[in-house]
Amino acid sequence: STRKESSAASDVYKRQEWILRRLPYNHYSINVNGKNMHVMEKGKGKPIVLVHGNPMWGYLYKKVLDQINSSEVRLIVPDLIGFGFSDKIGINEHSLEAHTEWMASFFKTIKEESIGLVIHDWGGMIGVAGAMRAGKKIDGLVIMNTSVTAPKDGFTPTWFHSLSQLPVISDLLFRVFNFPLSALKKFEGIPGSYSREDLKIYKYPLRKFKDNVGPLALARMVPNNMEHPSIPIEKEVEEFLKSYKGPAEIVWGVNDPVMWKLRRRTERLLPQAKTVKTDAGHFVQQESPEKVVESIKKVFKLDE
Repeated sequence: STRKESSAASDVYKRQEWILRRLPYNHYSINVNGKNMHVMEKGKGKPIVLVHGNPMWGYLYKKVLDQINSSEVRLIVPDLIGFGFSDKIGINEHSLEAHTEWMASFFKTIKEESIGLVIHDWGGMIGVAGAMRAGKKIDGLVIMNTSVTAPKDGFTPTWFHSLSQLPVISDLLFRVFNFPLSALKKFEGIPGSYSREDLKIYKYPLRKFKDNVGPLALARMVPNNMEHPSIPIEKEVEEFLKSYKGPAEIVWGVNDPVMWKLRRRTERLLPQAKTVKTDAGHFVQQESPEKVVESIKKVFKLDE
C-alpha cells in the first residue's frame, strides 16, 4: 500500500475545507488494496493509532487530539473504508475479513514495529486484528466501549444489532433515515456534549444515500448466530488479548444504551487494566475526552 496525496483526494479535501479547518492536522490518503483510506496525523514520535467505529469517522477523536501536545508521540487516526473521507463501498464489500485486510495494509505503512492502540466500537476488533495481521507489536492499549470478545453459545444480540437484521425496516431506518447518525443525541449520557456543528460534521461524509451503507453493514457485521462469518477473527482477537500483558486502561461510558453489558467481560480479558467509569453514553471521546486523554498519558507515559 502506498501513501500519497492523490489528486482525487486533494479535490475532496478542497470541497471539505470548512471541516478540515477544524482539524488542523496532517491529512493524507493511502491506498489499501485499491481503496483510498483517509488518515489524519498529529505530532512526531512514537505511533499511537486511534480507531473509530460505527457510524463515526476520525472527527470523533478531535477533542482528544486537541488536548495532547506531547512532543513524544504521533497520533494517527484512519477513517475506516466506507466512512469519513475514505472511499465508500457497496454493502456486500463490508466484512470483518475485508476491514482487517485494509487495516493491516494501513498498519504496514507505519515503519515502526511497535504501536500503541486506542480503540472504540468496531475499531476494537478491526484495529487489533489489523495490527496482528500486519505483524505489529502492540505496546499499550486504551479501550473504550467496544466488544473485543467473541460471542458464546446461546448469546442474544443487542436490540441495536437485532434491528439491523430486520428485512426492509433496517434498510429504511439505516439508509433512508440515516440511523444512527440522525439520533446521536439518543446515545448521549452527558447532555450537551454535541454542538450543532459537531452533529453536522459527523453526518456530513454519509449525507448522500449512495454513500451511507456503512452503518448498516457494520451493524450486520456483528454476529447474530454462532455461524456468523465475523466469529473466526473475533476469536483470534480475544485469544490475542488474553495473552496480552502490556499496559492497558479501560475508559467506559456507563450510560451506553447498546454496550453497557460488555465492560465486565472486557475487564476479565485484561485484568491488568484499570477501569475509569464515566457518565458518558456510547461515544466516550465526544463526551468525556479528558478521561480518555488521562488514560492515554498514563498508558504511554507522556509528559507534557
